[in-house]
Amino acid sequence: MKNKKNSNKPKTRSTRWQPSHESDDLVFAVCDRFLRQLGVASGSASAAELGLKEEKKGAAAAVSHWLKEFWGRPDLNREKIYPLFWEAAHRGFLLLEPPMEKLLADRLGKQYAIDAQRQHIKVVNSQGDEASKHVAAAAADTVVDLIEQVAQEKLIHRKPGEPVPAVHLGMGAGYATMLVAQRIAGRVGSGVKFPPLVLHAISAGGFLANEPQKAPATYFSYFDRNFLDIECVTLFTETVVWNEDYDRVKNNPGTRRAFERKNEIDIFITSLAAAQHEHGLLEQFLARLMEEKLLKRETLDNMYKAGWIGDVQFCPYSNDGPLHDICPVRAVTLFEIEELVQFSQQPGKYVVLTAGPCGECGASKSGALIPLLVNEKLKLWTHLVTDTRTAREIMTTDES
Repeated sequence: MKNKKNSNKPKTRSTRWQPSHESDDLVFAVCDRFLRQLGVASGSASAAELGLKEEKKGAAAAVSHWLKEFWGRPDLNREKIYPLFWEAAHRGFLLLEPPMEKLLADRLGKQYAIDAQRQHIKVVNSQGDEASKHVAAAAADTVVDLIEQVAQEKLIHRKPGEPVPAVHLGMGAGYATMLVAQRIAGRVGSGVKFPPLVLHAISAGGFLANEPQKAPATYFSYFDRNFLDIECVTLFTETVVWNEDYDRVKNNPGTRRAFERKNEIDIFITSLAAAQHEHGLLEQFLARLMEEKLLKRETLDNMYKAGWIGDVQFCPYSNDGPLHDICPVRAVTLFEIEELVQFSQQPGKYVVLTAGPCGECGASKSGALIPLLVNEKLKLWTHLVTDTRTAREIMTTDES
């Protein structure tokens, strides 16, 4: 039966055809059909197995013919199939799951004496420029699994007549967590039934006017487009403040409520930054203060002398543990490192740590990751997601 609904005619927003003007159902149908036709063309499956007619045309031409016959769209020739396919990818209809290196993850767990009952490691088999994105994708998929797990645990304790309990996600600042947020929000159309969600900003996030996307308050908007039942608890404050102002800032109207509700968080999503790296947010902030003559260079030198090797949510640490009172400024964050370690040890609480290469330049963060594996004062994670390059760099010579 032919389907010639008017709703599927190209929109007249512009005289020139654009794939972005087509409806979701048509774009998805093209993507689905094209992939199945490619399977036939490659010989990996027969037309009968995929529910298609045997056609001698190429995949794009076959889809174009199908659109003409069943959608009443003779205007969509084979040259337009490829833009429609990439439009499907842009809309999140294609979900690629990066492959995992389970053996390497097991070796890491063994080498660093990781308690497999409490802490879990995933190593993404990805290298090169896209590794950071694939690590973020795997971390997001881990979070989605945890959302379903937490939702089921809460339903068990739900009393008759009570509303469906929400799952609370705490999100830190930075490029990696931004990618995780995008992927989670994009999973709505992949068959996942999400419970009500409450998104908590762990810190104010970015401070650079040209990089607002690194602040949790901005990437919360990814969820607004896809979720009906969602609440946001944002932290409206400076990213970093002078130590003497910290208690006052915590009690400001824009921050007090966020601190009062932090114990509601079920799943904490964050990443780490390496010290002395140009794209680390804390490093950038301190450098900006020095440019403005508000901080002396010796402050940064003192942090390096104290062993600053990395930071999580703007909280610096060395191989020996968190660094306190080494700097005249501190981050406004719901959780200090010690609190995050305690959080991760509570039943039903989870911390997903992404530890791939820098998403902006590809630099390794392996040196900053090792203390989070070996020092009990820094074991703040329950789920660690990294890439093969980082994993191999932190293996000992005997193990590699």
